[in-house]
Amino acid sequence: MIRNAVVLTLVVAAAVQAEQGASISHAADLDGVYQAVLNQVKKDGAEIESASKDAGIKTAVTVTGHYKQTGSYLEITFISDSPSQTTVRVTAYEEKRYKGLKTEPWSTPKVNTEQSDAQAAKLRQELGW
Repeated sequence: MIRNAVVLTLVVAAAVQAEQGASISHAADLDGVYQAVLNQVKKDGAEIESASKDAGIKTAVTVTGHYKQTGSYLEITFISDSPSQTTVRVTAYEEKRYKGLKTEPWSTPKVNTEQSDAQAAKLRQELGW
């Protein structure tokens, strides 16, 4: 019984960890990292829905498809580990809906780990980190 509880706890912990997105760590202060990432996201052509150092950056939903639509967006959060070290967490979300005669609401957003990793790697390369 205890063994099953431990296994269940490990499975839940792995699932929670998988839904956090990809992380980048950089040796700079929060303000400098925030400005660099915000400018790079703008250069990449993403439409910014909201942006602040405290809440992070959220891009607007990009919709693909005709009847079966997929909406995707990024959430980028900033964590100040120390005055000279900042962690950037990049999380890509996807939501789906059917748009026929009556448009259905969006599904619950789900983390796309592959896209999160790809976007984090792209940011890391573009910023030279």
